[in-house]
Amino acid sequence: MSATEYFPQKIFIEKESLNFPLTRRVLKNAGRIPVEVIADSRHLMEKTKSARDEIGEGKTCLLLALQRGKFIKPCPCTPYYLGCNYFIINLDLNCPLDCSYCILQQYLANPVITAHVNIEDLWTELEIFLGRKRKRVVRIGTGELADSLALDHLTENSSDLISHFRGKRNAILELKTKTINIKNILKTEPAQNVVIAWSLNSERIADEEEKGAPPVEQRINAARKVSERGFWIAFHFDPIVRYPGWESDYEDVIRKLLRTVDPDRISWVSLGSFRFVPTMKAIISARSPRTKLIYDEFIKGNDGKMRYFRPLRLELYKKVVGFFKKWGGRKIRLYLCMESDEIWQDVMGWVPRGKVSLEAYLASPLGSSRME
Repeated sequence: MSATEYFPQKIFIEKESLNFPLTRRVLKNAGRIPVEVIADSRHLMEKTKSARDEIGEGKTCLLLALQRGKFIKPCPCTPYYLGCNYFIINLDLNCPLDCSYCILQQYLANPVITAHVNIEDLWTELEIFLGRKRKRVVRIGTGELADSLALDHLTENSSDLISHFRGKRNAILELKTKTINIKNILKTEPAQNVVIAWSLNSERIADEEEKGAPPVEQRINAARKVSERGFWIAFHFDPIVRYPGWESDYEDVIRKLLRTVDPDRISWVSLGSFRFVPTMKAIISARSPRTKLIYDEFIKGNDGKMRYFRPLRLELYKKVVGFFKKWGGRKIRLYLCMESDEIWQDVMGWVPRGKVSLEAYLASPLGSSRME
């Protein structure tokens, strides 16, 4: 994948998905990429899983299929730690980027990049869902099981999503990406309840561990353009990684970020330290043999994931929070992703009263900062 646009080597279309408008749109935007219509996707899955590197093989093709389950589900937040009541839209699955630490390598049974084309069913499901949640403001996004914009030059889903969410009083849509694929965003009228978010890291981690993703500086510049277009923006520093010199590297990125974009246009910033389920270690080691991520001082947390020892996590978070304060981000709403009440108290100086409280803190456009 180039830093801007991904194109598969081949597109597979389930026969039942052939006549959907989104299928026709993808084929038009894909140009001369070979296409094969298949009765169902099971053979494709089996063939992909038989490859030496099934994850890498799955990134070479794009499957257009129907979403036969629910589009909208609660974010699979880790147990025993504070969640934020986030919901996800499973419109696409898998990612053409190849970050060494990506949980999707272990989490998804289907390794093939998949775009669900029955988007009309999403609109119906969404109306019912938001109707049931009308007494609260729901944060919902597409960037958990896929990159929200990695396929956008093919699907143009961002424009449809923004248009559909525009004006909805009880919903905030977040589109989360590591790409600079913002062409359709810039052509779309902004909506005040839509947030375009970027995953950021130190330049060293981005260069060594985020294969296929554009450099951090390009992501920050893309965020500036989107913000100047009139959209709210957000950032996710997750995973924050320890290594010799990490402090100066992360401070440099935060300084560049806050000098490039208007801090008043940042809706929120999440912070999360590197963590992984034990079975991920073998996958990361096999697919990224040069990485040093998995060789540090880890302990198994209450959720079964390997995490940095508590003193190390506290140091990471406190220093990153301090960098935001130092470089002009004092009013930005920061939050910790998948951390305990104790870590919240030690780092932030306060603890949300459960996930509903954290949801309200992040969702309210008038919410005041707790960093003072």
